[in-house]
Amino acid sequence: MSLTLTAADATVNTDVTSPSIFSRITARVCARHLDRLVEAGASPEPSSALEAHTLRLNSRGYRERLAAEVRRRGTVVLCDRVVSLSPSRLNVPAVCDAADLIERVEKRLLTRHAVSPRGTARLRRLLADSNGPLSRRGSGDLCSELRAVLAAL
Repeated sequence: MSLTLTAADATVNTDVTSPSIFSRITARVCARHLDRLVEAGASPEPSSALEAHTLRLNSRGYRERLAAEVRRRGTVVLCDRVVSLSPSRLNVPAVCDAADLIERVEKRLLTRHAVSPRGTARLRRLLADSNGPLSRRGSGDLCSELRAVLAAL
């Protein structure tokens, strides 16, 4: 007795529908607002812009791009701090701690395991903050922000 598989046997029945093109475009245009909603813990309705945004935050390709951006921006900020500060004002342990946290965030984003969309949204908000610790002239505590992102991821 032999088993034969037909094309009908090989198909997977999924009742999951992807968000519409309108929802995906709305999610891209309103990403900052949706990041705030995701970070606040809002649950998405099926086929909504929030669901499209959450799906994008969880996608592997998007997380890889986000990890590369964190690495690039974090390296620039840390290099600027090391070069621009006088040796007496440079806090070497804080720079090493920040570099370690950047690496940990990057590794967490690149794992095969799922990450929380809340953490990804928080990281996006940190990257978008033009007055935050990841901008050249920004202020704030980079280490505490990165710890909060890691906890949320």
